[in-house]
Amino acid sequence: MVEPRFERNLGVVSAEVMARLARTHVLVAGVGGAGGQCAVDLARLGVGCLTLADFDTYEVHNMNRQVGCFESTLGAAKVDVVGRMCLDIHPDLRLRRVHEGITEDNVTDVLGGTQVLPPVDYVVEVIDIAGARAKQALHKACRERGVPAMTGLMLGFGAALHVFQPDAPLYEELYILPDGRVDLPAIIPHLGDYLHQAAMEACFAGKGPAPTCVVGATTAAGMMVSELMRGVMLGAHTMVSWPEYLYVDLFDHRYVKARARPRTEEPARQPA
Repeated sequence: MVEPRFERNLGVVSAEVMARLARTHVLVAGVGGAGGQCAVDLARLGVGCLTLADFDTYEVHNMNRQVGCFESTLGAAKVDVVGRMCLDIHPDLRLRRVHEGITEDNVTDVLGGTQVLPPVDYVVEVIDIAGARAKQALHKACRERGVPAMTGLMLGFGAALHVFQPDAPLYEELYILPDGRVDLPAIIPHLGDYLHQAAMEACFAGKGPAPTCVVGATTAAGMMVSELMRGVMLGAHTMVSWPEYLYVDLFDHRYVKARARPRTEEPARQPA
């Protein structure tokens, strides 16, 4: 029997899938724009176990895109605010909050679960691009434990989705530059032609934030949640996975499913 709060999901998914979701444990690493929305979406779908990891608090510049950012939550820990939202939707949710975020020291413990939470089944990795070392540690631990990890990078009115199965190459070999920065042109191989060139150049040089808005955040979250549901419903092998990726831009009416280029090739910068 499906709980009344989730019964309108029936017809999109079956009662058997709802039961499977109730046993599924998802780690959302980074609960800002895409991650916060993703966590709330997973709670509404009936996922039974969530771990939220983020060390950050809300600041006023988060207001344009982060689901938990309000005047009343400025200065509050993101995992606490998003956690309360998820529990308000799904009171029986088994929830863990990791206030220090993902680190090299805690990643194994976080993935392993607790006395009341099973080991993590899927990872949503949306750690801020400044946290390259945490990204590397998380992807490495996911490979070792056989856990699929996905990342949705929002940009403008769109997003790029990458899923890494345990047999994928090392994340640092694919997307970390020699100076330790994330190789954004490689991981976001398409750009909307409305994006301002100066802002993009500053972002790619590590001197400015990625230009985005609430549409990019919700697009990235929708892509990650949909692909995670595909894994739960049909098996992890059916998810679009490296070297394939997805890119969507809702403003430019663009949808791309393509294969990532090897690191030795010059990444293609394609306008949407």
